[in-house]
Amino acid sequence: MELIESLRLLAEQHMSGLSFLAAYGVTWLVCGVIWLRASSRTAAFVTLFQGMVALPAALALSAAIGALGGDRPVTDEITQLSVLIGTSQLLGLPFLIYLTVRRRYALVPFAFAGITSMHFVLYSWLYQTPVYIVMAVLISLGAMIVMLAVPEKAEDRLGPARVSLLTGGLLLATALFFLISHLSGR
Repeated sequence: MELIESLRLLAEQHMSGLSFLAAYGVTWLVCGVIWLRASSRTAAFVTLFQGMVALPAALALSAAIGALGGDRPVTDEITQLSVLIGTSQLLGLPFLIYLTVRRRYALVPFAFAGITSMHFVLYSWLYQTPVYIVMAVLISLGAMIVMLAVPEKAEDRLGPARVSLLTGGLLLATALFFLISHLSGR
């Protein structure tokens, strides 16, 4: 089978990553609310470890849409590549842990959003859609603009909350786009 055709079938099987976008979108939104209601320290830790909730939820959603358990339309090498792409953002964890240990809590969502956006660029190739690049650019630039627009006095809580809400909102908007796109047959 031709590579591009197998990637198209993979995108169809996984609805272009809809499950992961939805699960992580929700956890980012929850982080945004927590930044508004809890201490900065607590909110930073919740943001740092949101994947412990999002990953199992994403896998459950993937199973629900039939993306798991069946034959994959791609070679084992492409499957390995998709796992590497998915786990690539783990390399940013030492930086996020450093920010947390140094009590630079307000920077955790901003840094995490940047790391997240970089890792999503690679999905544009895997799922053969520029939508991931657009989303990544919007997350990266949006997070910077949000942080710059927040008054210094509110920077420690409002900035991280808005970055988290923006990131979650963009992830969910992209998931919704893919849902509509796949249900309508593109």
